[in-house]
This record gives sequence, C-alpha cells and structure tokens, in this order.
Amino acid sequence: MSTGLGLLTGIVVALFNYLANRTLWNYFSNLYVQGPLLIVPFVLIGLLASGFLLSKSSTPIGSGSEEIIAAYNDRETKLDERSFPLKMLAAIITIGLGGSAGQEGPSVYAGGIVGAWIWRKLGPLRLTRDDRQTLILAGAAAGIGAIFKAPLTGTIFALEVPYKDDLAHDALVPSLVASATSYVTLIAIDGPQPLFKFPAILSLSLTDIAISSLLGLLVGIAALGFIIVSKAVAKTISRASSRFYLKALIATCVLSAIGILSVWLFHRPYPLGISYDLVSLSLTPHTLARTLLALFAMKLIATSFTLGSTGVGGIFIPQIVMGASLGALFAEAFFPSSLSLLVAVGMASFLAAGYKTPLAAVAFVAETAGGPGYLIPSLVAAAIAYSISGEASVSDNQKLRNELDVKQIVHLTANDVMTTHVISVPAELSVLDFMEEYLYVYQYKSFPVVDKDGLLGRISLAQVRTVPREKWFETKVADACSKDIYPQYPDSKLQDALDLMHSKGLGIITIVDRSKPRRVVGIVSESDIIRALEEERLGG
Repeated sequence: MSTGLGLLTGIVVALFNYLANRTLWNYFSNLYVQGPLLIVPFVLIGLLASGFLLSKSSTPIGSGSEEIIAAYNDRETKLDERSFPLKMLAAIITIGLGGSAGQEGPSVYAGGIVGAWIWRKLGPLRLTRDDRQTLILAGAAAGIGAIFKAPLTGTIFALEVPYKDDLAHDALVPSLVASATSYVTLIAIDGPQPLFKFPAILSLSLTDIAISSLLGLLVGIAALGFIIVSKAVAKTISRASSRFYLKALIATCVLSAIGILSVWLFHRPYPLGISYDLVSLSLTPHTLARTLLALFAMKLIATSFTLGSTGVGGIFIPQIVMGASLGALFAEAFFPSSLSLLVAVGMASFLAAGYKTPLAAVAFVAETAGGPGYLIPSLVAAAIAYSISGEASVSDNQKLRNELDVKQIVHLTANDVMTTHVISVPAELSVLDFMEEYLYVYQYKSFPVVDKDGLLGRISLAQVRTVPREKWFETKVADACSKDIYPQYPDSKLQDALDLMHSKGLGIITIVDRSKPRRVVGIVSESDIIRALEEERLGG
C-alpha cells in the first residue's frame, strides 16, 4: 500500500509543481519585473479565484498541512475527496500568480487525500481507523519527500508535525516507504537537481557552533514574532469581513505594495510566490544587510496576509526563506566568512521554532545543503530556537501528547474526576457567535450543545469546518453540531471514558444523569484524566 501511495503522490506532486512553479510562477515573476503594476490585477485575480474555490469546498482551510494534521489528531475530521481538485487548483492559482506561500502544504494535502482514498477503497479488507491515520501520515511524508526531493525530511516531518512534543511512531515504516517511493517518482519525472546550491564545508570549529547557537537564539525570537503576527493578521482579516472577495481585496493591497516595492528596490518580486530566489540571494556574498532585513520583513507580512486571507499554500517554505534571510543578515553583519553555514542554520532554526519540527528542519538542511558540515551547527541552533519559542506554533492543530499509565486510574469512575461546571452552547446560537463567544474565549476542544429539552449534541472546530465561513452568521449551532453524543454516566468507569475518547477521537466525554439522559451533570476531558493520574502518583 505504501509503495502505491508514494507512486500516486509523486505523480500528483510532479504535476502540481509543473503547473504552479515551472509554468505560472516562472511566467508571472518575470512579467512583474517588466511591469510591476501588473502585480495588482493578477494577485487580486489569484486571491479572488482561490477564495471562491475555497468557499465551494467542504472545509475552508487554506493550509493543506493543517487539514492533514487535524484529520490525524481528530478522527472525526474527514478529508473530503470532492474538495481535492478545488483546493489544488486554488493552490496553483495562489502560488502561480504571486501569493506568498509554499508548495509543501498542497503536496502534504495531496498525499493525505491519496492515503485516505486508498483506505476507503480497501475498506473490504477491514482496515482499521488506525490504518487510516497511518496512511494519512504516510501520504503527508510522500508529499514532502517529493516536492523537496528530500525523502528523509518527508518521513521525519510527517512523524513530527502532529505533535509539539512527540512523534507519531506507528507511522514510521509506511512513511519511509511512501516518501522514498514518491521521491524516486518525482526525480524520474523532474530530475534529481537539489532545491538549493550550498558550497561544501570542509572544516568545522567550536566557533562555528558558538555563533550558530547565538543565531538560533535570535531566530527563535523572530519565529515567535512571526507566529504572533500571522495569527493576529488572520484574526483581524476574519473579523473585518466574512466575504471572501473583501478578504482578497485587503490582502491584495498589502501584497501589491510589497511586490511593487521589491521590484523597484531590488529588481525582483522576492517576497511573492515561493521565493526560492530569495534563498539564492541570501547565499550571495556581500548582499547588503539592510536589503536582507527589508526582504525578511516583506516576506513575513506577505505570508501572513496571503494565508490569513483567501490564499492556499504551505507555511514550511516561507519559514525556510525567512530563516535564510535572517541567517544571511547575521552573517553579513558579523561573520561574512560563515555565510553559507549561517544561512543553513537560519533555515533550520526558523522552521524548528515555528513549526515545532526540529528534526525535520535539520534533515531538510542536511538533504538540501548536501553536506554533513551543516548538520551539527543546525542541530544545536534548531534545539535552541525550538526551546525559545515554547509551545507556540504556526499550526493551530498540533497537540501536546501526554502518555497515560491507565493502570493507575483503572479503579476510578467518571464522578471522581469530572468537571461539574460545564460550559454549554445554546443550540440557537449562530456558528459565528459560537466561535467568538465560546471557542476563542475558552479554547476547549469540544462543547456540549443544549436546547430547551437538554443535551442535543456537541460541537468542535471539526464541525465548524464543515460550514463555509460566509455562512457562519446564518447557520445555527443546532444545524452544525454532531448528534453523536456518546454520553457516559457518573458511575461509569473512567477507563471506559478513556477508551471512548481514543476510539472516537473525542476531546471530551459528556456525563449525563442516568435517570434523565438529556441532563448534563459534568464533562470529562483529557486534562481531567491527566490531573487524576498526577494525583494518583502523588498519593502513591
């Protein structure tokens, strides 16, 4: 299965790369150099078209990686294969016409969709839900392995990205096979040329490691700033309007100004599109520090407005590009002789801090830089940057993975740990009001939904994603919520609640009165179980 998954994903990614990068962006990036003012209409067309296509899909998520992470961590999140061509077309248009985004997001999405499709087609073989999750991650690995021509990076990224603090160990072997197969497929079509050309490092000193550590510290702070800015931009645009065309217009104004300014000052639209040429510029000796600083800021803002509005694409490569700019800036200001090393270290550090994937970040540098001399400094700097940024991440769907020793809580009931102060959502509330008054405020994974008769269902971000953003105002929570409640009772064993959480992918279990099944008396969440475990340990 993994071999077939890698083969199909490699073909899809090769086609996507040809259309988005080699055809559209190659043409429009040169066109913008000749006529900078052409950026305005074509970027607007790209974002409008992307927003329209997203509005027609079942889940209006612009980052393909986010959808795959959500589908892996929440078994209720379905990958709608009918939306696949719409989202891939939206990504081609976004990137091809100048939106600041990476190709890896759509590539990861493509691999995850192929994995989910294979699982569905092999249903008669009685594959389990765990098999589905594994195939989704293996598809993500295949997508990364193909688009970056980096099979090890693909494997490690897929295992790291679902969690902020752990790996999805069960998907290791399928991810390895799928990523290697997709890589071979891609290079058979597109050739083995690496993404970037780094000079070889012949020697490495303790000084190199020391300055790399300092850069990792600075980049970790910068990555944290990017996370804050990107989330603030997305929230501001979302609150400004629910209409995709107004969001596209807002983003176009910003992107056009950045693109035109870049062409006038630096003769290329560096912050727009994929920005691989910005990495090449960073590797060019004697590039002015103020140029690198300006382009870093432009790329940060352009990416935030592209993905915070209606653009579709990845956030992996924008972070790599920003890290390269900071690494070159640091080198030009203090250590010009270590330019290529510090560019590589900047790339690894920014990605490790921003996406919580330190191992994948180092593997990416090792595979794309093509030399072992970059490995140790990048590893040290990535670890520092990762620590500096804390639990902050560009992803809204990554989780902290807490392992439980369930033997210590097997004797407990739901009544022993449940929270009796329950935040319930009225069924007549609009989805928009639910997002603003409940989800944003309390940030729980799931909420019970109640009407005049009591418990009606439950609602989480997974259910909200099934409603187009422009319909949030008019859609009632009663119509969006899931009616699959899976209630437990106060005297139910806590082990049963934990098993139900795992098998159904639930964030909370609703506890109801056994004599009045629609009367909510409490909830049990993962944090409640973890707290009970800690109390048992302390008590022991």
